[in-house]
Amino acid sequence: MEKDGELRAGRSRLVFASLAGAAEDIDPARTLIVTDPEIHRLHGSLFPPCPVIEVERGERAKTLASLESLYGRFLELGLERSGCVFAIGGGTVSDLSGLAASTWMRGVDFGFAPTTLLAMVDASIGGKNGVDFRGLKNLIGTFNCPRFVRFDVGLLSTLPDRDFSSGMAEVIKHAVLASDGYLDFLEAKCPDRAAILGAPDSRARLEELVRRSVVLKARVVEADEREAGERRKLNLGHTIGHAVEAVTGIPHGYAVAAGLAAALRLSVKRYALPEEACGRVLALLSSWGLPSSLSEAISRSGELGGKPLEDSPRTRELIAQALVADKKRVGGEILFAAPFAIGEVRIVPIPVSELADFVKETP
Repeated sequence: MEKDGELRAGRSRLVFASLAGAAEDIDPARTLIVTDPEIHRLHGSLFPPCPVIEVERGERAKTLASLESLYGRFLELGLERSGCVFAIGGGTVSDLSGLAASTWMRGVDFGFAPTTLLAMVDASIGGKNGVDFRGLKNLIGTFNCPRFVRFDVGLLSTLPDRDFSSGMAEVIKHAVLASDGYLDFLEAKCPDRAAILGAPDSRARLEELVRRSVVLKARVVEADEREAGERRKLNLGHTIGHAVEAVTGIPHGYAVAAGLAAALRLSVKRYALPEEACGRVLALLSSWGLPSSLSEAISRSGELGGKPLEDSPRTRELIAQALVADKKRVGGEILFAAPFAIGEVRIVPIPVSELADFVKETP
């Protein structure tokens, strides 16, 4: 949120500026850059003059083995308590790097330059750092905010369509949470990528999209940094989405889209969410090529780079079983983010067994 003309989330200073100027955020002599090979190839000419450590791309980077390897590179390159880790890349790079920096020598300075839409509007903000464990998302991690996050929307020009759409799942989730007309803006100005890129003011539209999401998430993080209450609403779409991701292996944003669609349908059924509101969000998901149902996510899993699966009772049972590992489970209930209207999301306890039954029957 805005403080003295500056945008902040927790202790993080949020800067909308070119990656080429990142040297003003760090001391290059004390900083190590962590990135992946593709980002290094595409944008390395913009990096400040620091040693560069490359890690694997995608979810494969978020393992204890990758964390140990990164610690080894910190040791080899002499990263001291006065040093800084600067993660340039997508959400997996920032998740891994943030955890490594938070635990190296009991914590060193770190900052992010997100290069994907998903990382800009979600992973880079709020201080959640972590790795997966035994196939389950983010079971090991910390709450620790980066000192700075630098947003350069120009980097998104090289982002493949599928990755861009994956980020839009989080953007659309934010529009359901927001009460300031964000959904209206997306429907009118950003119904698909072609509408953004084909507009004379395309960069301005893209920056407004990112800024709106960043401001929304920053406001929630400021109010609830350690997810004790209000911040749980940001889990909208994630309870079922993480289970879908674990079973199908489809990209995170696509799984969240399926989880959001399921949450909307559950809210129509149980919490009187208007059908019209549900339909608007489902239509926007579809216009971005995102799944608007669990059935679609499962049937497209092979096409989307996951495991080729059929929408069968067995697949639905596996997704239902994956709900048990959800970090928001308290005893036999899950604290579920349910939309009651656009701009009104509440946290409601739902028995795990009831949510599992819903997953088995919903479209």
